[in-house]
Amino acid sequence: MTAGVVTLFALLAFVAITIWVFVIKKKEDFDEQANLPLDEEDRNKGKKEKSS
Repeated sequence: MTAGVVTLFALLAFVAITIWVFVIKKKEDFDEQANLPLDEEDRNKGKKEKSS
């Protein structure tokens, strides 16, 4: 019985997280996070150019 409850809880948690990620979270947030590494490279290039 306990194993069934734990399994049900894990399934519900998985479904809730999946819905949150793919339905509720805004696309703009994903786009912003996807560009973070590129923004970091741009900032590093600017620092190198200024120090030269």
